[in-house]
Amino acid sequence: MKYRFFIEQAGADPGIMRFLSESSLPSRPGIMYRLYYLLRPIIPLSVRHFLQRHKDVSCGESWYLPEEFHGLLAAWLASRDEALTLIHPWPRGADFSVVLTHDVETVAGFKEILKIADMEEQAGFRSSWNIVPAKYPIDMGIVRELQERGFQIGIHGYNHDGKSFLSKRIFQSRVPQINKALIRFQAVGFRSPMTHRNMAWMQALSIEYDSSCFDVDPFQPMPGGIGSIWPVTIGKFVELPYTMPQDHVLFYHLGLTDTRIWQQKLNYLRKNHGMVLMLTHPDYLMEADYLQLYEDFLKRLKDVPNYWHALPRDVARWWKRREQSVLVSDDSSGECTINGPAQQDEAVIATIIMEDNHLDLNVCPDRQNVKKTVGGDTESGAHAAIRGELLQVAPLQQVIIMIGDAHEDAHIPAPQRVQGNARVFQRLPAHLQQLPLL
Repeated sequence: MKYRFFIEQAGADPGIMRFLSESSLPSRPGIMYRLYYLLRPIIPLSVRHFLQRHKDVSCGESWYLPEEFHGLLAAWLASRDEALTLIHPWPRGADFSVVLTHDVETVAGFKEILKIADMEEQAGFRSSWNIVPAKYPIDMGIVRELQERGFQIGIHGYNHDGKSFLSKRIFQSRVPQINKALIRFQAVGFRSPMTHRNMAWMQALSIEYDSSCFDVDPFQPMPGGIGSIWPVTIGKFVELPYTMPQDHVLFYHLGLTDTRIWQQKLNYLRKNHGMVLMLTHPDYLMEADYLQLYEDFLKRLKDVPNYWHALPRDVARWWKRREQSVLVSDDSSGECTINGPAQQDEAVIATIIMEDNHLDLNVCPDRQNVKKTVGGDTESGAHAAIRGELLQVAPLQQVIIMIGDAHEDAHIPAPQRVQGNARVFQRLPAHLQQLPLL
């Protein structure tokens, strides 16, 4: 099964691929795992909440940051001899993306959908609601109203009993009913309850995207975490990992009464041009003051500039169009242009570097092309078109990207002087190449 990372060559790195494929996951659940989910339907919710709060999880203070994965990515980027020019991960060169999702686990949670949706709409957002097709009565009037108002419906497993991934036989027996539910509710996305997952088995689902993975979350019953804070294509569908800690982790596991971890993760994702994908539950938000905390966070998020807010299906479709597009370098003009369906989304070209210990995407101001110069001279060479995102600019110590109107920059020494509002990128020294993206 093929895994495709947004920096395609980096996806071939063994360490990065180990994360993306979650190769450390066991081939089948352990005995205690299987026993718990066999008994889970008869365990009262209050007891499950008690167990969640007292679950022994060993993790550091920055458990919500995928530092190991980004350390690998930072080392890979810093070790390259050439600058990397690619199609920006977000339309119009947005700094980051925002995707709101909810898992509706109970009929009580279903009854609260419109109250939360009203709040989100008033704040300027829309979200996706993942419903369980074979657990509780589903009011089609609410489903239609959500869809008519610009919200989205997704499918959340089969009956939320935790047994779907206990064996391949059980999973395959449920696939037909899940696919029927996808058609019935006009859904194209899936998230497995409790984030149980097997990407190979899930290829049988008739979906455009899945969102059962996460970048990092040590509190989940299945270990792992794909590390990526961007979408990843896995087989036939796009994986949209949730990247913000779940509400029940913050409020039940950790007993927090504020959103500082959400805010810190938002800052991290914004710096690294990632995807802010939230996973909350109406079943939990309506308890205590949790809905107010969620609303306050959305209001602060609304004031952050330059992000792309989209529904998960639209992110998945954009990602597919981006992957189907290429960068083309014309040897006569020295310009790179985008060729493919991503053009309709106002796709832009960017150069990726490491700067101040975080990922930096530098967008060309004219947004559709970028001229490359090396040591002050326009790059020569054969016409280049590389599938997806990656264009190798030059295997030299220094690459200068022309990004503006012509003028002389007196601060650049004569041998490196270029015409235009240019930015000079130096390779990191060897002792700095292991720094994580932070």
